[in-house]
Formats: sequence, C-alpha cells, structure tokens
Amino acid sequence: MFCNVVPVRTKVVTDAGGSVGDSRAGRLGGHFSVMMLVSVPSGSAADLGPTVGAIAGVDASVYDTADPDAVDVQPQVGYTGSLSLEGADGLGIVHEITSVLAAHGMSVDRLDTGREGAPHGGTTLFYMNGVVTVPLPLAQKFSPDAVRKDLHALADSMNCDINLEDVDPESIAESA
Repeated sequence: MFCNVVPVRTKVVTDAGGSVGDSRAGRLGGHFSVMMLVSVPSGSAADLGPTVGAIAGVDASVYDTADPDAVDVQPQVGYTGSLSLEGADGLGIVHEITSVLAAHGMSVDRLDTGREGAPHGGTTLFYMNGVVTVPLPLAQKFSPDAVRKDLHALADSMNCDINLEDVDPESIAESA
C-alpha cells in the first residue's frame, strides 16, 4: 500500500542531484506522511516543488529554506519530560492536556496519539505519548511538580491516567 511512497519521493530528490538529510515518516490512519529536509543544487531548487507536486496521488508542500545550517536554532533545554496518558477516549483530550502544558511554558517536541478498543467491553481507549520541554532560562516559578499536580487534577476530571516523568534529554535524543 505505502511501499512506493518514500522511494518515489526520494528519486525526485536524487534525480535533481540532491540528497535527503533529516526526515520523518509515518502512517496515520489510511494516510502516509513524509517530512524531509533535502539539499539540492541551487539550479535544481526551483523545479523541485513542481516535480514533487506532479507525482500522482500526492499532496505536497515544498519550502525553500535556503541554508538550514546558516542559523543554529537549537535552544538550550532546561527541562525535558516524558508525557503519557491512558484512558477512555473523549472530546478535547489533546487540547486540554496541551493547554495545561502551555500554561506552564512547556513545548511539545513529539506527540503520538491513538485509539484502540478496550480488551473487555465496548469502550474506546485513548493513549498519548510524547516528549515535552522547557527552554532555558527556566522561569523562576517553573516546577515539574506543579505541572504534575495540574495534570493529575485534569486526569481525575477526565477519568484517565496522565504521567509526566523527568528524563535526561540525552536518552530522548538516542531513542528518537
């Protein structure tokens, strides 16, 4: 079903004399998504967007980032946490949780969500796993325990389990 998605797109890049740098790919429901940072010779860059867009069955967006290495956008991270949720599915779960995180100045670096049928019964279970960070300098009032307190209160109101565990940022980078 999706076996040709990546080879077809990367061939366009290779044919333009380019190469793929960082990339992410994944399937979501019946859809497949690929994000790639590619490098192509400057003479080929203008043609890359229309060529990718001409691939049958593909919706594509191509952005010229000039030289992505020209500016180092690597903020220093002051806090990294692993976020998880398990519980009954319901409206607004992602919104509610990310609102609590944002209120504490946290950013979502990675977030995976899904649903599955409960093993015993007709309930649909929702799960969420992600990585959250806070850049340096940490606000004087920032407290992972305060975030956990707010998340636990939300979990109680939504009948689910939400956990925020402090993690070493290096361990997250190695598993990504």
